[in-house]
Amino acid sequence: MNAIVYAREAEGTDESSPVHVQLNQCKEYARRIGCTEIDIYFDHGITGWSLDRPGLQAALARIKQGEVDYFIFPDLHCLSYKIRDQLLLIKAIEELGIRVAAVCTPMPHPVSWICLSEQYCETVIN
Repeated sequence: MNAIVYAREAEGTDESSPVHVQLNQCKEYARRIGCTEIDIYFDHGITGWSLDRPGLQAALARIKQGEVDYFIFPDLHCLSYKIRDQLLLIKAIEELGIRVAAVCTPMPHPVSWICLSEQYCETVIN
């Protein structure tokens, strides 16, 4: 199985969860679930308020290429500080048939998807 691992560290973040620690946690999880090919993407010093981040966009582009089984990240804030964007990213990735895993936080319940418009969902992943 193939996995995409993504981590983000905002500038000024305390040292309790530096990006290399996040990546190691995610890689360990990927290996535990049987992933043998692991592609790594990260952003350092970039806020989670915007989805316009080079590492995240590169990970999403790689996902769209196919042959990815899992998208793994440390926690939901790694994707975005905005709950709506978190839900939209997860929904869009899952709709491509890829399993999504947040290593340190629980995932949103699928009922949350009901409130999201299809048009808005398309803008997040495309």
